[in-house]
Amino acid sequence: MDTWAERVAGATVRSLPRQVGAVPVLYPLLAALRVRETINALRFSRADIDLGRLVEVLTLNRLMSPQPLYRVGQWAAQTVVASMFGLDVQKLYDQRFGRGLDELHPFLGEAWVALAAGAVRQEGVDLSVVHWDTTSVYLEGQYEDSEWAAYGHSSDGRSDKKQVKVGLDATSRERMPLLYRLLNGGTADITTPVPNLAAIAAFLRRPECARLAVRPLVVGDCKMVTPAAVAAAHRHHLYYLGPWQSSSVVHDVIRSVSEAELAAHELNYRPQRHFAADHPFVPYRGVWRPFPVTYEGQTYHDRGLVVWSAGKQRLDEEKRKFHLKRLLNRLEEIGGYLNRGRYIRREYAAHQIALAQRGNPAKGLVQVALQGRDRHLSLTFRIDREALAQAQALDGRYLLGTNAAHLSAHETLTYFKAQDGVEKRNRDLKGPLRVRPLYLHSDQRIEGLVFINLLALLVRAILELRCRRAGLHDTADQILGAFTSLYATDQVFVDGSRLTQLGELSSSQQRVLEALHFPSPTRYLRPLPG
Repeated sequence: MDTWAERVAGATVRSLPRQVGAVPVLYPLLAALRVRETINALRFSRADIDLGRLVEVLTLNRLMSPQPLYRVGQWAAQTVVASMFGLDVQKLYDQRFGRGLDELHPFLGEAWVALAAGAVRQEGVDLSVVHWDTTSVYLEGQYEDSEWAAYGHSSDGRSDKKQVKVGLDATSRERMPLLYRLLNGGTADITTPVPNLAAIAAFLRRPECARLAVRPLVVGDCKMVTPAAVAAAHRHHLYYLGPWQSSSVVHDVIRSVSEAELAAHELNYRPQRHFAADHPFVPYRGVWRPFPVTYEGQTYHDRGLVVWSAGKQRLDEEKRKFHLKRLLNRLEEIGGYLNRGRYIRREYAAHQIALAQRGNPAKGLVQVALQGRDRHLSLTFRIDREALAQAQALDGRYLLGTNAAHLSAHETLTYFKAQDGVEKRNRDLKGPLRVRPLYLHSDQRIEGLVFINLLALLVRAILELRCRRAGLHDTADQILGAFTSLYATDQVFVDGSRLTQLGELSSSQQRVLEALHFPSPTRYLRPLPG
C-alpha cells in the first residue's frame, strides 16, 4: 500500500520554493510605523496597488535583497512578499515603481518627518544628543540636467563620477536616523550645518517632539563648527559640539595649556575596543578654556576643551617624521644634482624645490635657501628648531568647541567620540542597502530612492533597538542574515488545490521572534488583511 507521502507526491503537479526571509522581523516594524497609512494619507490613490503598498515593497526589497527597479517584481514573486500583499506580480514592473516614486516626490519631506516623528514617539527615542554627518553617493550615467548630480569631493574615491550627497542626523543612543537632506554633489560640507540646525529646530517644534521639551546637543566634525554655525546654534536654542579647524587662534588656545596642567586633568573616557575600564594607561586628558566666538558683530561666550590624545600624539609624531624625512631627502637629492644637466638653471632648480615643498605638511619646518646664478648654484637647508617646537607643542591636541556649559570634560569627549555612530549609518546606505549605483535618470526618482533607503535605515535602527531592549545583542546584519535561509514551499496538486508549508525555523530565528514577541512566520504565507 502506498504511503500518504507517496500519494501526495503522486498528486503534486509542481513544488515551488518561496523565500520568507526576514519578512517576519521586518514587516511588523513597517506596520508599527504605519508606513502604508502615512503615505496614503498624503497621496490618496484608487489604483489597484496603492502608493503606500509600493513603498512597503520597495523598502522590504532594500532591506532583504536590494535590486534595480526592473528586478523588484521578479524578486517579490520569488518571495512571500507578492502573495502576502495579494499583488499580481505582472503589475510589479519597473515603470510602475518609477511612477510611484514620481507620485511620492511632492510629499517626500512631509512623509519622512511624519515617519521619523512617529518613530520617536513610538520607540521613546532619546533626542538629547544628535549627530550630523554627510556622505557622497556616486551615480552611473551623465545626469546632464540634474539639480543634484555633480562632480565633487568623493568619499568613495570616484572623482570620475557625478555624485549626490546625503546629510544625516542620527540620535546618539539609538543611532536612529532622525533627519536627512539630499544635497548637490558639489556642495561644500562647510555650508551644510546652518540649514541643518534650522531643520532640527523645526523638527523639534512638531507636536510629537515639542512635548519632550528637549534642547539637543548637535555633534559634528570640524565642518560643523564655524562662527556661522555657532551663531545659528545659539539662535535656535540648540547646543553644539565639535572640533574647531586649525587656525592661529585655535593654536594659541591649545598652546595655552601646559603639560603640567594636562597631566593633572585625566579623562576617564576609554575607547571600548582598545582599553579595559581598569587599564592603567591614560589615553586622554582635557582642560577647559574660554573660547568666545564673534559672528556679524555678536559675541558668544562659549568654551573649548583642549584634548590631548596619546594615540593622536603618536600619529602626529609619526606623520611629521615621515614628511620631514621625505622633504629632507628630496632636498638632499636636489642639492646633489645642482649645476648638472637641467639643474644648471636656477629657475629649474627653484621649481624642483617648490615641488618638493608643495603639499608637504613639514615644509614650514625647514628653512631653504637657493643661492647663486646659473651654473654656480648652491643649496642650503636646515630644520627650523623654533617652528619644530611650536609644532610639537600641538602634538596629540585638538580643541572641542561647545556652548553646553552643563557638560563635564568626560561627557564632552564621550559624546564627540560617539560621532562614528552616524558615520556607520551612512556606511549602511552604501553597504547593506546599496543606495548606489543609481540608474534612475531623473531627479524625482533619485530623491525617491534615497527616501526609500532612509526608511530602510530607520527600520534597521528600530530592529536593533528592540533587540537590545529584549536582551539580544545581534546587529541588524546578523538578524537579517539569520533569516535568509527561511523558505516556504508551495505545492500545487492535480486538482488545482494548493498547499503552502513553512520550512523549519532554526533556533536563532525562533529566539529572535520570541524575544521580540512577533507573530509566527506562517502569518505571511497567506494574504494579510487589508
